Amino acid sequence: MKSFKIIFDKTMIKQFKKEGQNNALREILSKTFNKIEELGPRAGKLLDSRLHIYEIKLRHPPLRLYYKHNILTDEIYIFEYEMKTSEKKQKGTIEKIREFLLKS
Repeated sequence: MKSFKIIFDKTMIKQFKKEGQNNALREILSKTFNKIEELGPRAGKLLDSRLHIYEIKLRHPPLRLYYKHNILTDEIYIFEYEMKTSEKKQKGTIEKIREFLLKS
């Protein structure tokens, strides 16, 4: 079975350091990363077909994780996760990721 390489963004690394004490959250994220590593882009929902931005939603805890699939290298760039609070916050996060990708 094909395995995708996962690369973490600076924001994601900061979030890990900040939330590193929460073992339950760390375990949930670890399982999610394993799923992404196995399934790649099929693990989540496509948000932007031009930039290949995907999202995984979890219910318990209510969490969203955003990532990008690089088709040429089969690498997965994980940007950040956030607690599901509002649609407005979600749109703001997606726009922030889009702007970052368009600049780079």
